[in-house]
Amino acid sequence: MEMKHKKCDDDWRSLTIYQVMVASFVHAEDGAEGYDRLWGPAGERKNGNLKGVIYALDHIVRLGANAIWLTPIFDSSEADESEKLQATGYFANDYFKIDPHFGTEDDLRELIEKAHDRGLYVFLDGVFGHHGGVSHPSPSGFRIDSTPALSDRGEEGGTRNVKYPESLDYFKEVATYWIDRFNIDGWRFDQAYQLCQDGHNYWCEISRAVRELCEKRRSEGKEWGILGYMVGEDWSDAGGISSRIFREGGLKSAFDFDGKQLISGSMDGQGSGGLDNGWDDVIRVYSSPVERGYSSDDVLPNLFLTNHDGVRVADNFYDGDDEINLMTRFAILAGYPGPVTLYYGDEFADLSRDCEGGQPDNASRTSGHLKAHDDRERRLFNYVCDVINFRRDNPAMWRGANEFDRYRKEDAEILVVTKHDPETGNRVAMIFSDRDAEVALPGEDTPRKVRGYVPELIKLE
Repeated sequence: MEMKHKKCDDDWRSLTIYQVMVASFVHAEDGAEGYDRLWGPAGERKNGNLKGVIYALDHIVRLGANAIWLTPIFDSSEADESEKLQATGYFANDYFKIDPHFGTEDDLRELIEKAHDRGLYVFLDGVFGHHGGVSHPSPSGFRIDSTPALSDRGEEGGTRNVKYPESLDYFKEVATYWIDRFNIDGWRFDQAYQLCQDGHNYWCEISRAVRELCEKRRSEGKEWGILGYMVGEDWSDAGGISSRIFREGGLKSAFDFDGKQLISGSMDGQGSGGLDNGWDDVIRVYSSPVERGYSSDDVLPNLFLTNHDGVRVADNFYDGDDEINLMTRFAILAGYPGPVTLYYGDEFADLSRDCEGGQPDNASRTSGHLKAHDDRERRLFNYVCDVINFRRDNPAMWRGANEFDRYRKEDAEILVVTKHDPETGNRVAMIFSDRDAEVALPGEDTPRKVRGYVPELIKLE
């Protein structure tokens, strides 16, 4: 009998999302066949399916995550693209069907139900700015207009772009269809800037449609399909994101590329290795959105270490088989005051691989695995479980005020972050040190021994 888990807090800041690249994650023999080819490293899995994700749910819960993000699963099998691009899901030919290579509607319903039984939200990946040759109307009869149109970044989507407002009703229906019929809990939106056209942010209308549906479902007593979390991808800095997808109150959350650069380096692994300024970068990434250059404090940047479009965090911090520098990054992620995303395999320090066709932005699409291969992977996995579960159990980690105490003690540079959640009274401390050290916390008589670059998380109240 499967154990029911407590549903997590409905506050978007509490989210710890586990991202799955469906085609390369896990293949279950009793599921769909999967694809044969996928942009990504040679010799890695290409035939992942929805059943494989179901078998990984207990692993995801053990990590402490409380949500799953699936890369696109809509039918792309007849898209006007190569099989490698079809397998990514980012060029759908039908937004109202499941790709048969990944599974069936029953597979998705089973995945969502079993995820919810474990207290996990489920987010789908939506591409609302380009497609792979959609020819059918929506169930309500709306269509996509693919007339070439410029986004506010000055880019044209070509013959498979989406023109707004002509396509707005179609994608409002997509956004609400999967919530109302399958109980999904929200969306990740690919290349979200593409919906900013002619000076208008069309996320405003789509967000309103999702919000109204979730409010209706909540009033009807529904437990799931009421969160309505929506996070956009816009490869830009805080100012660029604010000027487009956050504009006019459109989306409220976007991936924090600035923060990722500060703590885990650039997407291509070149240049900055993260934490160039020591603990100053931790203080900066924990600052309020306005202090970091975002438009307002009510937006929610989503911090991550790796995603499917860049090299893995371990590529920057693989020091002689030493996992310690990776531990620092996961601890910072755990204490981030807002939603965060984990990319599958990072909990084992997976490395990016050489790619077919020289596509470095696909290097991290490696085969998913659910067990450590060696002691180093096991040590990191256990540490990730500890800090992410600590985040899940202590709302002060993701909500509330931060106090910073930075000082030097002998050769060690030490940062103590005290975090307090006024709603629950929860209070925690995070200790960062670049050397082995003894650190005294207020109210404690005995100093705590801390290993260099292995942050310690402590519950105070």
